Amino acid sequence: MNSADLPDQSLILEVVVGFLYPFMLMLGFFIIVNGHHTPGGGFQGGSILAALFIARYIIFPVHDMNSERMHVFQRVFLALILITPMLLLFTGFIHRNPEYRSLYLLIMNVLIGLQVGLELGVAVLRFAFFEGVGKTWRL
Repeated sequence: MNSADLPDQSLILEVVVGFLYPFMLMLGFFIIVNGHHTPGGGFQGGSILAALFIARYIIFPVHDMNSERMHVFQRVFLALILITPMLLLFTGFIHRNPEYRSLYLLIMNVLIGLQVGLELGVAVLRFAFFEGVGKTWRL
């Protein structure tokens, strides 16, 4: 069965997700960037960004994202999450320069948010295209 034989997606779902997509993107980055001042942060903002991957796949189930490349970026962000505290905290740089503490927290929130978003996005894409071979989600 090819994609031409499948029924069309719900027009309402396409319009709602298309309308909410930029707002979800802004909300995700807003929560990531302001996470060191307010409740929230990298994980919560990254989860919202991952919801964008999932919503995009549900509306337009085409395998045009390279999950291997996304997985490489996710590993790079994970390495940066591990290396950054070692360089800044364990060397005493943040303790000697407390004015850089909020910058450090912002950097960590961005790294964690991007890593979580990519990790959850890769998990959904791998499940959808490798574990669920031959299955198509339709709403």
